[in-house]
Amino acid sequence: MVTRSLFVSHISEEAEYAALLKEMIQSDFLELAKCFTSSDIGSIGAGENWLTAVERAMTEAKAVIVLCSKASVHRPWVQFEVGAAWMKGVPVIPVCHSGMKIGELQMPLSLRQGVELPTERGIAQLYEGIARILKMARPPKPSDLAERLGRMNDIEDRLKVGAVQQFELFLDIVLAPPGRLEGETIPDDAVVESSGDSLQLFGFLEGTRLTWRDIVRKAQKTPDTRWLRELQRSIALASHNERFRPVQAVYHTQNGSYQPQLSKKEVRIDGSTRFHVHFVDTVVAPLSEVQNDFGMLATLLRLGLRFRYEVIERFQRLSRGRSSGPNAAPCGEIVRQLCEAVEVIENDALSRGAEKMDRDAVMALFESDEDQAAMADVQDSWDETRAALFCKEPPPSPEDLARVLARMRAINYRFMKLGTRRFHELVEARWAEPVRAREALTA
Repeated sequence: MVTRSLFVSHISEEAEYAALLKEMIQSDFLELAKCFTSSDIGSIGAGENWLTAVERAMTEAKAVIVLCSKASVHRPWVQFEVGAAWMKGVPVIPVCHSGMKIGELQMPLSLRQGVELPTERGIAQLYEGIARILKMARPPKPSDLAERLGRMNDIEDRLKVGAVQQFELFLDIVLAPPGRLEGETIPDDAVVESSGDSLQLFGFLEGTRLTWRDIVRKAQKTPDTRWLRELQRSIALASHNERFRPVQAVYHTQNGSYQPQLSKKEVRIDGSTRFHVHFVDTVVAPLSEVQNDFGMLATLLRLGLRFRYEVIERFQRLSRGRSSGPNAAPCGEIVRQLCEAVEVIENDALSRGAEKMDRDAVMALFESDEDQAAMADVQDSWDETRAALFCKEPPPSPEDLARVLARMRAINYRFMKLGTRRFHELVEARWAEPVRAREALTA
């Protein structure tokens, strides 16, 4: 009697399902079949390389059984194992479960005869397929069929509902299958899931059934809704597995200010996609809540510091290395990234009340005519430099890019020098006298 090897391909979340199939097949096929699952550590000898063991098991396998759910079929590792079996000419048996239907399988799995579990007919078809591969006259009769089907249903129930505890304020935004956005707008009817404390950010009570439309309506009652646009853009990019920038805008409520952070994407068992968004409590208040000149100048200096390191230093290094190396970025790509970096900081400024930072308001922060004239020149230089950077026709050349970055460095230096000196003057004038008075009383 010759024992034949079978390889069970699955994602880590479905290891319990794979273990049950292994148990069933080895029990019912007696000594004729031995299963290997990638999650079964007992199948791998001590000190043995995991990938090497998987490769050997694939080579020895007479068939590959692929556990197919709406989550697993999109995972790279399952696709890799299916591809390896295909290239080696190993028979593949797709086993659909947790609501996945045979008709929903895509190439190359759709070319193979699949089965659907948990059903009596599905188990019979699976055993028939294994029996053909093992050249058996007839498949064995499944034992304890009702008990095994019950275990499969229990596993699927656990896969659908995971007990998750959240310790932060959050929203989970769920996109229906296939879980991708075509534009940069979340559908109004997208389901939103959250906790009671988190829902209070938007004025809802725990247990309220919400859609994205409900969140937008509540958020639009606040003065600043930039975070909505930025978050939707991040989710749109993440839905296509593209990189995205963190949201810079802040959601200001009567009880506090919160910065949204898209932190996790989860493809669920039904093919939908859940995007987990933290709302991080931030101590940076709107300018209306801070003494005006101090708040405005402090915000401007903070943005100037960000600009120095996130724009000037970063892109001067990138520009200098532009023409070196086989993978060097073209000038147009650097300009695009540079414009995006500038807009990120501008959005950060607007979220903190910078719409009130018009030219006159900024110049009013400075007392002397000389400083006001210098600040006016800084603002004129910035307007010209920004326009040159964002020019579309013609787009900036490499020489233009070098000039823009040099001017940005000079503008940033002049502003930070003027601004830090003025901030020191304000601190000295308004905070030093009460300190001296208290020191005199205690002397």
